[in-house]
Amino acid sequence: MPARQTEKPSRSPETPRRQPTQARAQQTIQTLFKAAAQILDREGEGGLTTNKVAAAAGFSIGTLYQYFPGKEALVQAMAVRGREMVLDELERCLCEIELDPATPQADPAVFIGRILRILIAGFAGGRTWTRSLVRLAWAQEEPQETAGAVRQVSERLALFFERIAHPALRPLGSAQLFVLTRSVIGTLRSASLEKSPLLQSPALEQALLELAQALIVRTAVR
Repeated sequence: MPARQTEKPSRSPETPRRQPTQARAQQTIQTLFKAAAQILDREGEGGLTTNKVAAAAGFSIGTLYQYFPGKEALVQAMAVRGREMVLDELERCLCEIELDPATPQADPAVFIGRILRILIAGFAGGRTWTRSLVRLAWAQEEPQETAGAVRQVSERLALFFERIAHPALRPLGSAQLFVLTRSVIGTLRSASLEKSPLLQSPALEQALLELAQALIVRTAVR
């Protein structure tokens, strides 16, 4: 869901000016990200400027430009980092479920619900990154980047379901996984862009859970 760079056509929008490798540089980047997210939440996209971000972070504008040639490159980098965090959190969750000896006897709704909560937070906004940033990232998305992230989710879920071999779950083919992941993430994209009140309601999670169960559970879970 990264942003498209337009401020300086001669520079690739996907490449920051400097690649931060040292701890101090990483801290600078994180401070800039935090300041930008706070401004987005308070003032929206129209209030987000590089000058405001630098001031809120306590840096000179020159420091910001050492890493990002403009606002869109900053937002893009934040979106990339946010997606990485979502995938990392999903990986931790799936590994925990796979290693839990109780998983084969567990109600699938329990661990499917855990997975959905991570996807909701990651692709509609929550613990991992704010709703304002997710909405802006979706609005400025590059389709191939979004498709890449969704494929990673789909491929990891395919491996997950194969590993747990839960007796209540149907064997999933590529078509079922495609429909499941695109339906879930497509719904979250729409809810984010539309600023749907459902994002603040458990009803959305419940509807997605019912969709997932209809596709992958052999029989109704009591």
